Amino acid sequence: MKYFPFSTLQVKNLLCKKLAACLCMKPPSSPTVEPPLIYKKNRGVAIGDHIDSTPPSPTTDTELLKKLLNDIHDLLKAQVHNEEVHSYEADKKDDLKHDWMLAAAVVDRICAIAFTLVFIGGTLFFFIVFTVHF
Repeated sequence: MKYFPFSTLQVKNLLCKKLAACLCMKPPSSPTVEPPLIYKKNRGVAIGDHIDSTPPSPTTDTELLKKLLNDIHDLLKAQVHNEEVHSYEADKKDDLKHDWMLAAAVVDRICAIAFTLVFIGGTLFFFIVFTVHF
């Protein structure tokens, strides 16, 4: 197995930041904000199963309603946290995709410049050779 002197992140950094700036291309956007810390349940409610770890005890209707509302509140907090995490992961993937699209545009522009220089140089060479020999 061969090892290369550059890592993927070094190549991306070189293409997206340094060469993009040299070729007057838009640099990548700033990094996204990290999601909040992992949500921790403070009661024993399993999110997927809706199972409470405490055994039911005889209570009044208002206490039961308060407990149910607290459980619903905890479940909603957990769902909001999960949505924030998924949104953060999607934003992170989008940023990575845009970085590599910029890197591809940089390589494309370098190839276009090289092709133009070779084409013009070759054309001039053939015109000079053609006019000198005839």
